Amino acid sequence: MSETANTLIKAALRSIGAIATGETPTDDEMQEALESMGWMLENWSSKNIRLFYTKSETLTTGGGYSYTIGSGGDVDTTWPSDIRGARTSEGIVKLIDEAFYRQLRASDISGAPVEYLWYNPEYPLGKLYPWPLTSDTIYLDTLIPLTDPTALTTSMVFPPPYNDAVKWNLAVRLCPEYGREPPQTVATLAVSSLNAIETRNFANQINAARLEMISIGKRYNVEAG
Repeated sequence: MSETANTLIKAALRSIGAIATGETPTDDEMQEALESMGWMLENWSSKNIRLFYTKSETLTTGGGYSYTIGSGGDVDTTWPSDIRGARTSEGIVKLIDEAFYRQLRASDISGAPVEYLWYNPEYPLGKLYPWPLTSDTIYLDTLIPLTDPTALTTSMVFPPPYNDAVKWNLAVRLCPEYGREPPQTVATLAVSSLNAIETRNFANQINAARLEMISIGKRYNVEAG
Protein backbone atom coordinates (compact mmCIF):
# COMPACT_ATOMS: atom_id res chain seq x y z
CA MET A 1 0.00 0.00 0.00
CA SER A 2 1.32 3.45 -0.91
CA GLU A 3 1.60 6.05 1.83
CA THR A 4 1.87 9.81 1.98
CA ALA A 5 5.05 11.54 3.15
CA ASN A 6 3.40 12.49 6.44
CA THR A 7 2.50 8.87 7.16
CA LEU A 8 6.05 7.72 6.43
CA ILE A 9 7.49 10.42 8.69
CA LYS A 10 5.26 9.33 11.58
CA ALA A 11 6.23 5.69 10.98
CA ALA A 12 9.92 6.62 11.06
CA LEU A 13 9.51 8.52 14.33
CA ARG A 14 7.62 5.61 15.92
CA SER A 15 10.31 3.14 14.86
CA ILE A 16 12.95 4.98 16.90
CA GLY A 17 10.65 5.66 19.86
CA ALA A 18 10.47 9.41 19.26
CA ILE A 19 6.66 9.23 19.40
CA ALA A 20 4.28 6.60 20.75
CA THR A 21 1.62 4.74 18.82
CA GLY A 22 -1.29 7.12 18.21
CA GLU A 23 0.76 10.16 19.16
CA THR A 24 0.95 13.07 16.72
CA PRO A 25 4.27 14.90 16.23
CA THR A 26 4.30 18.66 16.65
CA ASP A 27 4.22 20.87 13.55
CA ASP A 28 7.88 21.74 14.13
CA GLU A 29 8.83 18.06 14.35
CA MET A 30 6.95 17.27 11.16
CA GLN A 31 8.57 20.17 9.31
CA GLU A 32 12.05 19.22 10.52
CA ALA A 33 11.50 15.59 9.51
CA LEU A 34 10.19 16.69 6.12
CA GLU A 35 13.32 18.78 5.67
CA SER A 36 15.48 15.78 6.57
CA MET A 37 13.57 13.65 4.09
CA GLY A 38 14.19 16.22 1.37
CA TRP A 39 17.94 16.22 2.08
CA MET A 40 17.94 12.43 2.09
CA LEU A 41 16.26 12.30 -1.31
CA GLU A 42 18.68 14.87 -2.71
CA ASN A 43 21.51 12.66 -1.51
CA TRP A 44 19.92 9.62 -3.14
CA SER A 45 19.44 11.53 -6.37
CA SER A 46 23.13 12.45 -6.46
CA LYS A 47 23.88 8.72 -6.27
CA ASN A 48 21.39 8.01 -9.08
CA ILE A 49 19.06 6.22 -6.66
CA ARG A 50 15.70 7.29 -8.02
CA LEU A 51 12.46 7.40 -6.07
CA PHE A 52 9.09 7.52 -7.81
CA TYR A 53 5.56 8.72 -7.22
CA THR A 54 2.33 8.24 -9.12
CA LYS A 55 0.63 11.07 -11.00
CA SER A 56 -2.49 11.38 -13.15
CA GLU A 57 -2.27 12.83 -16.68
CA THR A 58 -4.66 13.24 -19.61
CA LEU A 59 -3.94 12.43 -23.26
CA THR A 60 -6.31 13.65 -25.99
CA THR A 61 -5.93 11.59 -29.16
CA GLY A 62 -6.89 12.69 -32.66
CA GLY A 63 -6.31 9.61 -34.78
CA GLY A 64 -2.52 9.76 -34.88
CA TYR A 65 -0.15 6.82 -34.57
CA SER A 66 1.79 8.13 -31.59
CA TYR A 67 1.97 10.92 -29.04
CA THR A 68 4.83 12.23 -26.93
CA ILE A 69 4.90 12.61 -23.16
CA GLY A 70 7.44 14.63 -21.23
CA SER A 71 8.53 18.25 -20.97
CA GLY A 72 7.26 20.01 -24.12
CA GLY A 73 5.47 16.90 -25.41
CA ASP A 74 1.84 16.32 -26.40
CA VAL A 75 1.37 15.55 -22.72
CA ASP A 76 3.52 18.31 -21.25
CA THR A 77 4.71 16.92 -17.93
CA THR A 78 7.66 15.29 -16.23
CA TRP A 79 8.99 12.32 -18.21
CA PRO A 80 7.45 9.11 -16.81
CA SER A 81 9.49 5.94 -16.45
CA ASP A 82 6.36 3.83 -16.81
CA ILE A 83 2.59 3.91 -17.32
CA ARG A 84 0.85 2.00 -14.54
CA GLY A 85 -2.74 2.33 -15.73
CA ALA A 86 -4.95 3.89 -18.42
CA ARG A 87 -8.67 4.33 -18.95
CA THR A 88 -11.24 6.18 -21.03
CA SER A 89 -14.82 7.11 -20.24
CA GLU A 90 -15.74 3.71 -21.71
CA GLY A 91 -13.54 1.65 -19.41
CA ILE A 92 -10.04 0.28 -18.83
CA VAL A 93 -7.40 0.56 -21.56
CA LYS A 94 -5.17 -2.51 -21.71
CA LEU A 95 -1.45 -1.81 -21.47
CA ILE A 96 0.51 -3.87 -23.99
CA ASP A 97 4.10 -4.38 -25.09
CA GLU A 98 5.72 -3.76 -28.47
CA ALA A 99 5.25 -7.35 -29.68
CA PHE A 100 1.49 -7.24 -29.06
CA TYR A 101 1.22 -3.78 -30.62
CA ARG A 102 2.84 -4.92 -33.85
CA GLN A 103 0.23 -7.65 -34.26
CA LEU A 104 -2.53 -5.05 -34.46
CA ARG A 105 -3.69 -3.84 -37.85
CA ALA A 106 -3.95 -0.08 -38.13
CA SER A 107 -7.44 1.23 -38.66
CA ASP A 108 -9.36 4.36 -37.80
CA ILE A 109 -12.59 3.11 -36.27
CA SER A 110 -14.80 6.16 -36.09
CA GLY A 111 -16.28 6.63 -32.63
CA ALA A 112 -14.56 3.56 -31.15
CA PRO A 113 -12.83 4.07 -27.79
CA VAL A 114 -9.16 3.32 -27.37
CA GLU A 115 -8.69 -0.30 -26.27
CA TYR A 116 -4.90 -0.74 -26.10
CA LEU A 117 -1.88 1.38 -25.26
CA TRP A 118 1.84 0.69 -25.67
CA TYR A 119 4.33 2.99 -23.94
CA ASN A 120 7.92 3.26 -25.14
CA PRO A 121 9.90 5.18 -22.46
CA GLU A 122 12.27 6.95 -24.86
CA TYR A 123 14.08 9.87 -23.28
CA PRO A 124 13.56 12.83 -23.04
CA LEU A 125 10.14 12.30 -24.64
CA GLY A 126 8.34 9.00 -24.17
CA LYS A 127 6.09 7.67 -26.93
CA LEU A 128 2.46 6.62 -26.42
CA TYR A 129 0.90 4.35 -29.05
CA PRO A 130 -2.90 3.99 -28.67
CA TRP A 131 -5.13 1.66 -30.70
CA PRO A 132 -7.56 2.02 -32.45
CA LEU A 133 -6.42 5.20 -34.17
CA THR A 134 -9.33 7.32 -33.15
CA SER A 135 -10.25 10.47 -31.25
CA ASP A 136 -10.56 9.85 -27.53
CA THR A 137 -9.50 11.06 -24.09
CA ILE A 138 -7.20 8.74 -22.14
CA TYR A 139 -6.55 9.16 -18.43
CA LEU A 140 -3.07 7.93 -17.52
CA ASP A 141 -1.53 6.83 -14.22
CA THR A 142 2.15 7.62 -14.68
CA LEU A 143 5.21 6.71 -12.63
CA ILE A 144 7.37 9.82 -12.20
CA PRO A 145 10.95 10.05 -10.87
CA LEU A 146 10.91 12.24 -7.76
CA THR A 147 13.64 14.87 -7.92
CA ASP A 148 12.03 17.85 -6.19
CA PRO A 149 11.62 17.52 -2.38
CA THR A 150 8.86 20.15 -2.43
CA ALA A 151 6.66 17.50 -4.03
CA LEU A 152 6.51 15.82 -0.64
CA THR A 153 4.10 18.48 0.60
CA THR A 154 1.50 17.48 -2.00
CA SER A 155 -0.87 14.53 -2.05
CA MET A 156 1.54 12.39 -4.11
CA VAL A 157 2.21 8.90 -2.81
CA PHE A 158 5.15 6.51 -2.90
CA PRO A 159 4.59 3.10 -4.47
CA PRO A 160 6.02 -0.05 -2.84
CA PRO A 161 8.80 -1.06 -2.26
CA TYR A 162 9.91 2.55 -1.73
CA ASN A 163 7.88 2.95 1.46
CA ASP A 164 10.27 0.70 3.38
CA ALA A 165 13.39 2.45 2.10
CA VAL A 166 12.10 5.93 2.96
CA LYS A 167 10.77 4.92 6.37
CA TRP A 168 13.80 3.04 7.68
CA ASN A 169 16.47 5.32 6.21
CA LEU A 170 14.66 8.42 7.46
CA ALA A 171 14.47 6.80 10.90
CA VAL A 172 18.26 6.34 10.94
CA ARG A 173 18.77 9.93 9.76
CA LEU A 174 16.47 11.33 12.48
CA CYS A 175 18.12 9.46 15.38
CA PRO A 176 20.85 12.06 16.09
CA GLU A 177 18.25 14.83 16.31
CA TYR A 178 16.57 12.91 19.14
CA GLY A 179 19.82 11.91 20.86
CA ARG A 180 19.36 8.24 19.97
CA GLU A 181 21.38 5.47 18.40
CA PRO A 182 19.60 3.62 15.56
CA PRO A 183 18.25 0.29 16.83
CA GLN A 184 20.05 -2.61 15.13
CA THR A 185 16.85 -3.84 13.48
CA VAL A 186 16.13 -0.38 12.07
CA ALA A 187 19.69 0.01 10.76
CA THR A 188 19.57 -3.42 9.10
CA LEU A 189 16.22 -2.72 7.45
CA ALA A 190 17.49 0.66 6.22
CA VAL A 191 20.40 -0.98 4.41
CA SER A 192 18.43 -3.90 2.95
CA SER A 193 15.49 -1.78 1.76
CA LEU A 194 17.76 0.76 0.07
CA ASN A 195 19.70 -2.04 -1.62
CA ALA A 196 16.40 -3.43 -2.93
CA ILE A 197 15.38 -0.22 -4.72
CA GLU A 198 18.92 0.34 -6.00
CA THR A 199 18.79 -3.10 -7.63
CA ARG A 200 15.30 -2.45 -9.03
CA ASN A 201 16.21 0.97 -10.44
CA PHE A 202 19.41 -0.33 -12.01
CA ALA A 203 17.41 -3.02 -13.84
CA ASN A 204 14.89 -0.40 -15.05
CA GLN A 205 17.67 1.86 -16.34
CA ILE A 206 19.22 -1.04 -18.29
CA ASN A 207 15.86 -1.90 -19.88
CA ALA A 208 15.19 1.75 -20.82
CA ALA A 209 18.66 2.01 -22.38
CA ARG A 210 18.04 -1.10 -24.44
CA LEU A 211 14.74 0.30 -25.73
CA GLU A 212 16.42 3.58 -26.69
CA MET A 213 19.17 1.73 -28.58
CA ILE A 214 16.62 -0.40 -30.44
CA SER A 215 14.63 2.70 -31.44
CA ILE A 216 17.59 4.50 -33.06
CA GLY A 217 16.94 4.92 -36.77
CA LYS A 218 13.66 3.05 -36.49
CA ARG A 219 10.13 4.41 -36.97
CA TYR A 220 7.48 2.88 -34.72
CA ASN A 221 4.39 2.67 -36.92
CA VAL A 222 1.83 -0.03 -37.40
CA GLU A 223 1.71 -1.02 -41.04
CA ALA A 224 -1.67 -0.46 -42.61
CA GLY A 225 -3.17 -3.19 -44.72
